[in-house]
Amino acid sequence: MNGRSFETPVIGQKAAKNNSTFIQLYYQNVRGLRTKTNTFYTNLLTSDYDIFAITESGLNSSIHDGEVIPPNFNILRCDRADGRKLGGVFLAASPRYELKRLPIIGNVDAALFEIICATVHRKNILLFMCCVVYIPPKSNVNEYMHLFNILETICVKFEKVIVMGDFNMPSASEEVQSYMEYVKAFCGFRQVNNIFNVSNRVLDLVLSALPTSDLEVHLADEHLVDIDAYHPPLVARMVISAHQNVTEPISDGNASNCNRWNFHKCNFNLLYNNLESIDWNRLYDIKSSEDALICFYELINCAISNCAPKRRPNLNTSRRVYPEWYTGDLIRDIRRKWRCHKLFKVSGASSDYKLFSKFRSIVKRKLLVYFNAYQKNLELNFVNDPKSFWTYVNSKKAKGNTRLTKDGVDLRDDECAECFASYFHSVYSPGRPRLDAREAQQTGDAGADAARVHVGQLTAADVCLALRKLKPKHSVGPDGIPPYIVRDCRAVFEKPLLYIFYLCLEERHYPDRWRTTRVIPVPKPGKGSDVSGFRPIAVLSAFAKIFEAALHRCIYSQVSARLSDDQYGFRPGRGAGSNLLSFVSYVAPAVDAGLHVDSAYFDFRKAFDTVDNDVLLRKFSAIGFTPHLLEFFASYLGDRRQYVEYAGYCSRRYNTWSGVSQGSNLGTLSFIIMINDLPEVVKESKCSLFADDLKLFRTVQNTSDCERLQRDIDRVVMWSEANKLFFNVEKCCMISYSRKRAPLEHQYIVGGAGMPRVARVRDLGIEMVPDLSYRTHINNLCTKSFRNLGFILRQTSKSYNVKVSKVLYNSLVRSQLEYNSIIWNPHEAKYTQMIEKIQNKLTRYLYLKEYGVYPGYPHVYPSQFVLGMVRYCQLSVRKDMALVKYVCRVLRGELHHPEFLEALQLRVPDNYVGLRRRPAMLSLPSSKTKLLNESPMLRAIRLLNKLSDNHIDIFAHNLPKLMELVLGFLRRRYKLVNVKFYLADFIFLFLF
Repeated sequence: MNGRSFETPVIGQKAAKNNSTFIQLYYQNVRGLRTKTNTFYTNLLTSDYDIFAITESGLNSSIHDGEVIPPNFNILRCDRADGRKLGGVFLAASPRYELKRLPIIGNVDAALFEIICATVHRKNILLFMCCVVYIPPKSNVNEYMHLFNILETICVKFEKVIVMGDFNMPSASEEVQSYMEYVKAFCGFRQVNNIFNVSNRVLDLVLSALPTSDLEVHLADEHLVDIDAYHPPLVARMVISAHQNVTEPISDGNASNCNRWNFHKCNFNLLYNNLESIDWNRLYDIKSSEDALICFYELINCAISNCAPKRRPNLNTSRRVYPEWYTGDLIRDIRRKWRCHKLFKVSGASSDYKLFSKFRSIVKRKLLVYFNAYQKNLELNFVNDPKSFWTYVNSKKAKGNTRLTKDGVDLRDDECAECFASYFHSVYSPGRPRLDAREAQQTGDAGADAARVHVGQLTAADVCLALRKLKPKHSVGPDGIPPYIVRDCRAVFEKPLLYIFYLCLEERHYPDRWRTTRVIPVPKPGKGSDVSGFRPIAVLSAFAKIFEAALHRCIYSQVSARLSDDQYGFRPGRGAGSNLLSFVSYVAPAVDAGLHVDSAYFDFRKAFDTVDNDVLLRKFSAIGFTPHLLEFFASYLGDRRQYVEYAGYCSRRYNTWSGVSQGSNLGTLSFIIMINDLPEVVKESKCSLFADDLKLFRTVQNTSDCERLQRDIDRVVMWSEANKLFFNVEKCCMISYSRKRAPLEHQYIVGGAGMPRVARVRDLGIEMVPDLSYRTHINNLCTKSFRNLGFILRQTSKSYNVKVSKVLYNSLVRSQLEYNSIIWNPHEAKYTQMIEKIQNKLTRYLYLKEYGVYPGYPHVYPSQFVLGMVRYCQLSVRKDMALVKYVCRVLRGELHHPEFLEALQLRVPDNYVGLRRRPAMLSLPSSKTKLLNESPMLRAIRLLNKLSDNHIDIFAHNLPKLMELVLGFLRRRYKLVNVKFYLADFIFLFLF
């Protein structure tokens, strides 16, 4: 008995019915779920219903699917579009069933009612079609007619149809009620629900053309949330005929074919002792890198096999998956409750109902106790076990389970793995590269000033550092060994790995076993259930990561001086903020002077996957790789393979004959070397790169400037064709930054097609518009931040540990509010207050948690006081601190940003001037508009000059001490309550 269907026939039923099963549809008008999500979620876990039709859900886009249903459930939502609290419907299904939304005629988003129409499937077999409807009371005739038209159009296409919902017919006009009778006659419907509410009316209708023997509706024996007297919860019990009864397939040996160790059941004390006692002498006698690696894994696998069992194949795909906080006794009580409920439905005896009611109460009580204990344990241990804490948080933010489809058919898990493999493989080049190191050396054309990049041998210090920096993750590569075990036992692996690395570099050969990559498909935000809506995440073997990390450190130190200053990606001390700061520092003065800047944004087509490896080898030669190192990288790039793992199934292995190694630092370094010479072809404009994100820009005064920019665009296109790294022309665009009423608009061409001119572009996470105002970015950011803050307050409403709320806020909200804030920090008071309002809402919530009094009406406490009492600081202060910190690190040589450093003009007065007065430290350029006056550059100069006026020397102290002095200055400037509350809040500024 799995609790998902009633398979015991009613006494006296004909034998022909014995092969029939039932689907139970639960319906309830919940009168809003925003404050009942936890109750609904926990009750849903213990229910034995199959389909859940909910009206008046009251949900909106700020409430995630994971807050309402478990992750493995399917859900279709239709939230109220106009933002009113009530209204909205959704349809959910247990993991054994699939829901497919049907398109609806007309503009339903503009209607006052909500409707979902979906087909219910199991194992790709259509069972029936279900509609869920909610229409508000006293709706006009047009709304009802629109609804009836939808039902007439959809319902006549299916034989088995169930329509459930709150139609509010008692308040409808006579015309609507009469037309309702016509709809029922046209569709062949009958009203199945005969259960009256407290007012002796029927507001919730169940319409269907199924015969009485196949569909019956009764009052629900258990409800998911508290019952509204006007809307009693219903259960519709629908018969599935014998030929539609889908049985689970018997495993054919392909189930869960990714057979790895189960480290959840590992004896780690024994494992670590076994690893420590390995005798590596046999390994040191081997002179071949491939044979040495085979011996290395044999010794490790032998030690692990005695301590960790292999994962068992999942043969029962219909097995119910319980949350990790369920205990054995709770699961047993849930199953007893299901059996008692089944017995009561068969017998109808009051004694059976009392037994069912008893176990229902026991389950609810235990469920509440265990769930609260689980949450409390997460909160207490979130410092020591952050992974479990964030796994729980991410599960609440997850979307409902969506199955992969192909040609309208749901795929099995093993079919999904193969489908992903075919799609990901199609991106790569179909031809095998030659990878001739000698030819690459001859055609690479290394200049006289090229570095001599050579890695003779790695040292023990290199390997030790790579082992220490390995992240202790649980995700395993193709070898099945998790990185946290490798990192814990780094003293054991250091010498054998050093010896294997020595053999690899000596032979100029990269081991074949480490050229295989495990790929995990991860859905893209807002995408559907098609394979194109997923991106591949590559996972390398832990030992391969160590080798590549050590190589990256040695090679990067030798080539860093040859890398272009226009490349900001994958380079220490540079990032998206540096890229945007250079760009804005160029554009703002031009717009301030009344000119305009044309900026072309380019998008490479699958850049990291389509890198031609023969071209890449020539780029290695051009930057100075020695012949010895070129031969090693020819082996490293050759015959790389991948396989896709999805839901425990592994696909076939396929070759990746193009691209760079993903999932490692060495792959990113290879890519920036590949495009390192691209800025050299840009002769008449400015160029800026962040990994594969490219933009060209130039100040435009007349058409000749536009022609110069066009020539640079043509040169970039020619470079892309010569290097076989092509643009996605459809995604390239042009934007003009100007405050002129009628700026010059020139049609630029890329790849033979016109570049579309846009009014808004997202540049490295920042919404950029032509007038360089950030209102759109701030509005969107505040909307997203308020949504995340609401999620935090809902999840911590019953928590007494304020540290949990702070951690969630700092990670999910404040990090977004401060992302590249030195670029878009607003100077208008209304936008500053809009941003501060988000944090003030949290701090008042924290004050209530800590002190038991809400600092609002009637006790209206000042925001500054509340901030100090809960040990927080104004966001505007933190943004000024971040700006000062960045500029100081550039001036002190800790960050490499030559363009910004050149723009900071230090004043060096002679002795005579110095004796008379103290001049400003930096020269402040003049500005005509607020745009330039409030740009990051001028804001930074004014802040540093004020620090200098207050006798704060930015070169005389270490960075933490300097930031403490700056904080004291800002305290006086912003009139903060007490500096001691904020020092801990700025620790993050000293760590980066």
